[in-house]
Amino acid sequence: MRNQVDVVIVLGASLKNASTLSPQTIENLSKLKELNLVKVPVILSGGYFKEKGDTEALLMLNHIDKESNHFKYIHIENESGSSDENVRFCLDIIQEHQWRKVAVIDQPLHLFQLRLLFKHYIRFRKLDLELNFIPAKATYGSNVKWWQYSHPWVYNIYLILCTCYYVLKGKITLQDII
Repeated sequence: MRNQVDVVIVLGASLKNASTLSPQTIENLSKLKELNLVKVPVILSGGYFKEKGDTEALLMLNHIDKESNHFKYIHIENESGSSDENVRFCLDIIQEHQWRKVAVIDQPLHLFQLRLLFKHYIRFRKLDLELNFIPAKATYGSNVKWWQYSHPWVYNIYLILCTCYYVLKGKITLQDII
């Protein structure tokens, strides 16, 4: 894996409160640490400004620094408020640095939606990227949003509804699904 990617994207999965990462975000960061990609640039993606002013991406950076400070190049994407924006804003950074081989870390069910969104924007922007989706352990039942993470089937329904929303808004097309 080390020589197979130019950049790794780690997505946030909401905040537990204004200054605490959700268990899923911590699992996503654990997967990054497990891969041990010391010299590969990392994009930490997550916005959601809270009353303290912290964003997911900044809290993720603080978590990484506390755990181990061995990642050499870390880019912060802290403007996004949805999966669609995570993808668009990360692609802006990827285009700026002209990276071609991209790995994306998130929990398995969300990777389906991310795959469709990436496919759409890569086609729309006429990019030549190789994507690798890496699942982190899902933390159902331990996240703050009960309607989203209480059980895999609840999250499946949520994911289907979000994907339908993106289809209706034109963010995902039939061409992306096929």
